[in-house]
Amino acid sequence: MRIKLEIWMSCLAAVVCFSGFQPLRSQDLSLAAQLEEYDQKYGNDPRLVNGEKYYYPYRRSEGDPFLESSPRKSTLHIGGNVFEDQAIRYDIYNQLLVLEYEDVYGATSSLVLPNSRVEAFSDNRRSFTKMKGPEGEEEFFQVVYEGPISCYYAWKKEYRLDATSGSGEYYFTEPVREAYLARGHAFYSYGGNRGFSRVFDKENKKLIRHFMRQHHINVRTASESQMESLMEYCNSIADEAQ
Repeated sequence: MRIKLEIWMSCLAAVVCFSGFQPLRSQDLSLAAQLEEYDQKYGNDPRLVNGEKYYYPYRRSEGDPFLESSPRKSTLHIGGNVFEDQAIRYDIYNQLLVLEYEDVYGATSSLVLPNSRVEAFSDNRRSFTKMKGPEGEEEFFQVVYEGPISCYYAWKKEYRLDATSGSGEYYFTEPVREAYLARGHAFYSYGGNRGFSRVFDKENKKLIRHFMRQHHINVRTASESQMESLMEYCNSIADEAQ
């Protein structure tokens, strides 16, 4: 009985949150009817929508904090559960996932997903996983390749004062990619081909540089398929050396 009450209260809180404290569509629409609508839309399980209302605080700034401005249809992994076909925007400045959804009134609203419970997410272009980074703090990393030697990208934006206009306005920079190789719990940042190959021992370094020249791979601009091919090669020669 206590569990059912807690679920009912979670649904009630979600309805209040989603309504944005707007007036009811009809004086005859009872709270029970709203909960019924909520139940039809999301069910009694608030695992997906157990977040907080998202209010966009940067309306007077140029740009936005997202990796991509428009929502992307994504698959979410939250608390061991998988939710497909969700409209997601990834706020790389604040390291937040924002769910776009249609509320019980048919209006589009935004919800911040509970960061502590989101494990991974992906769309048809990229996959991200949450893990401890080089500073020991949990954040989302784009998965380029996973193996004994893995490759990840971390995406960042900066929020800066526009000193040129004298208007005192702020703007967001373009997304910047930080690239890492990971071996065990150790992270190694790299920028170009030389920095990439420094992670490996002397003999493998020569082989890797030859492979990159042979396949015209520049890790600054390489496609993900090129990086996957390079990482497979790096792992294969590392395995042979053991």
